[in-house]
Order: sequence, then structure tokens, then C-alpha cells
Amino acid sequence: MFQEKNKNISILSLSVDLLLLLISFFIAKQTIFSWEMSDKFLYNGLILAWLIIWTVIGLKLGLYDIPRIIQMHKIFTKNIKSILVFGFICTGLIFFGTNYKFSRSFVLITLGVFLVLITIWRMALVSWLKYTRRRGNKESRIVIVGMNKNVTNLIKKIYVNPNFGFNILGVFTDAKITEEIQDYYKGSLNEVICFFKDNDIDEIIISLPYSQSKLINDLFQYADNNMIRVRVIPEFSEYLSQVFTIDYVQNVPVMKLRKEPLQSLSNRFIKRIFDLVFSLGVIILIFSWLFPIIAIIIKATSKGPVFFSQLRTGKDGKSFKCLKFRSMEVNEESDAKQATKDDKRITPFGAFMRKTSIDELPQIINVLLNNMSLVGPRPHMLKHTEEYRVLVDKFMVRHFAKPGVTGWAQINGFRGGTKFVKDMANRAEADIWYIENWSFLLDVKIIYITAWSMFFKKDENAF
Repeated sequence: MFQEKNKNISILSLSVDLLLLLISFFIAKQTIFSWEMSDKFLYNGLILAWLIIWTVIGLKLGLYDIPRIIQMHKIFTKNIKSILVFGFICTGLIFFGTNYKFSRSFVLITLGVFLVLITIWRMALVSWLKYTRRRGNKESRIVIVGMNKNVTNLIKKIYVNPNFGFNILGVFTDAKITEEIQDYYKGSLNEVICFFKDNDIDEIIISLPYSQSKLINDLFQYADNNMIRVRVIPEFSEYLSQVFTIDYVQNVPVMKLRKEPLQSLSNRFIKRIFDLVFSLGVIILIFSWLFPIIAIIIKATSKGPVFFSQLRTGKDGKSFKCLKFRSMEVNEESDAKQATKDDKRITPFGAFMRKTSIDELPQIINVLLNNMSLVGPRPHMLKHTEEYRVLVDKFMVRHFAKPGVTGWAQINGFRGGTKFVKDMANRAEADIWYIENWSFLLDVKIIYITAWSMFFKKDENAF
């Protein structure tokens, strides 16, 4: 019954999406042509093709899979990804598949209106789903077998949250339980099979040690014979500090210690296209007039070159020449000593550039050369990499991604000098979180906050 309801919601969601695409088409038609198209047959054929393409993309990318645990940012990321893929395919087919010159404004308006309408629709759908689950509809009846720290956290944060629609029928464990779990406790492990026979269950959540392998197999067998779904929380996950994923090689489960979205070719492609488009736009609109002004001021206020080039550690531990506007007097310690507060090497104009992060702007050139990305872990000089790889646990993990002009660590206050080892440890932790949780929207958010901070926020760690 639960799966049937989910299927109906998926069909409804797809149907509304197609209706919104049609509405977007007619809005663009009215805006550009005032309903009088020069070639109705071609444009009507175009919208028919778009409806088919969107259906295929939506199904392929799992847009209509209704998650039990709803996370709004993941839903929006998936929608924007679908719109981008849809836009690339549609415009590509128009360009390569026909000689007819369709109105560019018409296409852009259709896609823009569709993006706005589908975002509003998704917000309404998510709100409705949460509302119905809070009222007890579409609930998933679960039984939890086993108890440890991870299970306790899931009960507190997920399974008792009415927005997710879980109904805990019982908890079975031989371990000591806390007072807050007492209301759900139904008995010891040897009582669980009897409980199954007397209750209608949708899903079993199992978290047991290997020593309970016989009971685990009995639970699997009972679930398979009674059409009950099973989820397993490996007990060893309790002592792993990072997110891990499991792949299968010849039906053998192989655990990966962390999730890395940027290992996906499609994600790397999206990130690279964004880097190129954004960087070229900044160079054309801003750098074309700002660079000469900064260069003249640097040359007029201190002796030495306009740019400062330094070898830093990049992706996969490979070194590259990182560019900056020179903010210090030419000195022999630049490759070994970090800047500190009231550093006498910093020029007056250099102090201003460092406060506003203007000195980092030439790294846009590194982005175009594919040494860096707009967003990623900040690169360190080679000497510091060798030092901190020994002092900071997991420090080298941050080099799984391309370094960035700005990053998650920087907008969370971990920028500037690292006076204590814990400062670098916090920075590395933030960088690893970014690598494991990358999304296109996260990059946009980081760039927006960085730009805002440059103009309106004073950072005490910038010197």
C-alpha cells in the first residue's frame, strides 16, 4: 500500500512538471510572439520533443523517486541539475538537429519560467508531504533490532520526527537502553520474531554485531518470506568518523571510506563549465579595467613585480605556480614564512589588498589554466604541506580536490595565518567536509558569501 501511494505521488509529480513546462511554453509564446508564431508546426513539434526529453531526464536522474527522509537542499540540487541537463540537450538538439532558427529569447524565457514554476511546485509538494506525514498518513511502520550510538542518534533525529512519517512499533535489544527509548522498548532479541508474527511491519532496521549472525540471517529470511524490507546499520559504523559508501565487485561488498561527488564525470563537467563561464565573465567585465589600476598602484608604491608566483600543493599532491598580486616587499622568506599580524614585509597597499582578498584575484588565471577551481580547499606552500601532513590527521585528504580561490573553510572563519596546529586541523576538517558534500548549489553559496564578505564584512584573520 505504501509503495502504491508513492507511485501515485510520482505520477502526479511528473504530470504537474509536464503541465508546468506547457505553461512555460505558452507564457514564452505570448511574450515573444503575442500568440502569432511564424511557424506553428515547428514550435509545436519543439514542445512535444521537450515534454519527452524532460520525462526521460526526470526518470533517469531519479527526480520522481519520493524519499522517505526529505532533505530540501538535495531536492533543489537534483532539480537544478535536471534543468541544466535539459537545457544543454534541448539547445544542442536545436543547434545541431535543425537548420531552422528558433527564437533564442523564446527558448530562454521558457527555461527560465519553467525553473521558477518547478521550484515553487517542489516546495509545495515537500510541504504537503510533511503535512500528511505529521497527520499520520503514508507512514512507514518500522521495528528496530539492536541498539548503539548510531541507532540512538537516528531515533532522536529521524525516526521520531513527524515530518519523515516513521512509526516505531518496537525496539528490541539486549543492551541497556536510555530513558528516552524506554517507551519504544518491546523486549530482548530472542522475542523479536514472535513480535513480527503479531504485527504488520513495513521495514526492519538491524544493527547487530557479527556474533549475532544467526539471528541476522533469521531476520533476513523472515523478512524475505513476508515481504518486509530490511535496512542494515553496520555496527562498525559506530567507530568510523567519516561517511562511507559500499560498492559491489562480483557481488562482494567493498567499502569506500568517504563519498566524493566530484569523482562523478558529470559533476566535474558541471563544476568546470561553471568555473570557465564565471571566470571569463569576471575577466571581461571586471579585470579588464581593474587589473591595470592595481598594477599601477603596486608599481608606484613599492619596488618589485606586480605579480607574486609561488609553488603550492594542488590536486593529488602535484605542485603548481599559484598567482597573486604582490602584497609584500620582495624578501627571501616568502616561500617559508606565513604572513602574520603587523608583518613588516607587507606594504601599505598590500595590507589593503589582503584585508579585502584582492591579492587573490589573479588566481582566476589559475582557474582558466585548470590548476585551480573557483571553490575548493585553499592551496598551501610546499613547506607547510610537508609539515602539516605529519601534524594534522587526514590533512592530505583535502588534496583529493582541486584547490580553490575560496572555500568552505574560508567562509566559516578558518582563513589567514595558522598560529596553532588546531587552526589547521579545523581548516582541514572543513575542507574534507566540502569534498564529501560538494554540490553545485554549495559552490554558488560559497562564492556569494565570499563576495559579500569582501565588501561588507571585516575579517580579523585577514592580514
